[in-house]
Amino acid sequence: MTTPQQIQTLQVFNGGKPCGWLGQTATGFWFHYASNNPKQHWVSLLMPPRINFYQQAELFPVFAQHLGAPVGSEADALSQLHQLNGQQLGSLSFANPDNPVVTPPPRTPPWLAAGQRALIANPNTSTVRRPFADTMVHHPSCWPLVQTLQQLKKQADPSNRLHGLRWAFQAQLNGQWVQHPRPDLAPYQQHLYGFEAVHAVLNLSPQQFNALAETNNKFEQVLHEVARTYCKNFSAEIELLQLLLPYIQQGLLSAYLVYEQHPNGKPTVIGVECLPTNFLL
Repeated sequence: MTTPQQIQTLQVFNGGKPCGWLGQTATGFWFHYASNNPKQHWVSLLMPPRINFYQQAELFPVFAQHLGAPVGSEADALSQLHQLNGQQLGSLSFANPDNPVVTPPPRTPPWLAAGQRALIANPNTSTVRRPFADTMVHHPSCWPLVQTLQQLKKQADPSNRLHGLRWAFQAQLNGQWVQHPRPDLAPYQQHLYGFEAVHAVLNLSPQQFNALAETNNKFEQVLHEVARTYCKNFSAEIELLQLLLPYIQQGLLSAYLVYEQHPNGKPTVIGVECLPTNFLL
């Protein structure tokens, strides 16, 4: 059995458009925006395009967030990203410039273990249309948690003003899995939002974030500060976060910032989103 060749460079796309290159050297990782235009789309809330070239020893958090904790091997991180492509949330996607093959999303989920999720093309969509992974599916064991999230959403946000947990109201248990529209899909424009884990925005590894979660007061203050820093309606976001805090601390939920790209400036954060943690990343 031959070992697949490690990928040293990936082309990165943002909203389906080429936006830069992610590479790996013996000393770490680099990212190079495709142009010198400071008003192009951001790949991360921590990586504004006014700086054209980024370099560091560890994989950048916005990319590492898709590989779980810990990253299986820093040596083949780009290969893992490429293999995962199509199963990650957010507007970023990747291609191997040496083998730019696009694999269509499945219409039925793979076998899912408890604590695992996947993205599929809605099986009810016409086969004439180009398949798009517009649906998220979870192992059915998460259904009681989803029902709890529905109640917490009604309690903290009865008018449904916040983006967070709207997906829970649309979730359905069909016996084999729990499914709902993917939470990073803009409802009318039909494009994908930026989707960045809170631990990535804090520039923390998942292990560091979990350690922070064990310090009750400090963790609460940090999440509140994230909401104040990035969210327009931060008071309402904090109210919902307060109810979700125990589930985030227990590792049952993962928190993200959802943001809209703008053609001529800084992204606008829509709000905080929470999803059942994908334990088998």
